[in-house]
Amino acid sequence: MKKVTVFLVIIFAIAISIQYWWALSLVAGISLTIFGIIRAKKDKQRKSRQSIYQVDKHGQQPSIGKDISLHGGSDESQDIDDEDTELKNAEPHHSYRDKLNNSVTSDKSVNSNLNKPTSIEEEKSTMRASTRQAPNIHKLRRKLTNFVVVDIETTGFNRFEETIIQISALKFKKDQLIDDFNCYINPHRKLQQKISSLTGLTDEKLKNAPDLNYALDKFTHFVADFPLVGHNIMGFDLPFLIEKGFYLPDIEALDTLPLSRRKLPELKDKKLPTLKKYFGVVNRSHNALNDCRTTAIVYQRLRDDKLDEVEPDYSKIPKSIAGIRFCITGKFDEESRDDLIDEIKQHGGRYTKSVSGLTNYLLKGTQTSQNLIDGVHSNSELKMLENVKNGKEAKIIGLSEFHTLIATGNAKQ
Repeated sequence: MKKVTVFLVIIFAIAISIQYWWALSLVAGISLTIFGIIRAKKDKQRKSRQSIYQVDKHGQQPSIGKDISLHGGSDESQDIDDEDTELKNAEPHHSYRDKLNNSVTSDKSVNSNLNKPTSIEEEKSTMRASTRQAPNIHKLRRKLTNFVVVDIETTGFNRFEETIIQISALKFKKDQLIDDFNCYINPHRKLQQKISSLTGLTDEKLKNAPDLNYALDKFTHFVADFPLVGHNIMGFDLPFLIEKGFYLPDIEALDTLPLSRRKLPELKDKKLPTLKKYFGVVNRSHNALNDCRTTAIVYQRLRDDKLDEVEPDYSKIPKSIAGIRFCITGKFDEESRDDLIDEIKQHGGRYTKSVSGLTNYLLKGTQTSQNLIDGVHSNSELKMLENVKNGKEAKIIGLSEFHTLIATGNAKQ
């Protein structure tokens, strides 16, 4: 800038000394503009070399500019979109725990006999992550038959403040399931009750689990050079994993969320439980390993344009609450009312819209209505309390107790 200033002073001095000051002033203005453009380009090039995951003072990051979708052809050798992408902010992702489908292995497959890394190892891992070049994220547009489906559970939705408590994955080769990965992770903090309700995971269950760095190393080895597939993987799972230390120089990823938006525009929403129900997938939603299985089926059907709705087969689900009558009141953050009604019916229970003398359980959520009779209780609650007062076998329960009844079959008529 000093040279530019000196240059301008000289120009104006010459302009004053001769009578063509206006022409020289114009030349000076143009020169200054050129210098400014060159300076701006140099600054931009310097900034572009910085990591795509550098956080600004508000903790925000750049977002992806395009949706991810598949385009024609089933040949695995088709070209992919090699455009390097920047990951967008994480979106909410809910989950809870249940028994796994027979097609995937027990959750003990990775957790048994794992050694925890030391704090020194964790510090070294953090240092490596901060100094190495950011991975290149390639948005895939080809149809895959070799891929790894991934899903995670976390202590919260903010990847900068929260941590991962479960990583699950299924590996497919030539469209056949050949391996699975499931690892719980010790977060070294107490779980919020909300997270325990969402995931079904508890402090007790996680206290002997391995640390995050060890789990990420095992997961990275499991992935190898396979492309990743996930539902909202670009918005949640992959940014979270990378933020916590998952690293490959080049990561190929395909997101089934934008793909479902393009293929099934008529669905009311494209959440994984909605797609699970539409395609007749019978397992509990919101568990990392179960969600991997659901995502795999969803992806294969979307990929192959098998878009017809499928009637689910509930014959293999244990009828643990057969004949038990349930009513529902209030709102649940973890599950929709439709999902809860389906869950009751799948396990042999009966759902009624209102409480009667025959109702065994009232499943209670958060009351959001502005027209509560006493300002606190819904009409269904008051009726249920009256039944209890009159000596009937009736009980008001929450969502976690409802899941326990389904799992144990200890419901009472």
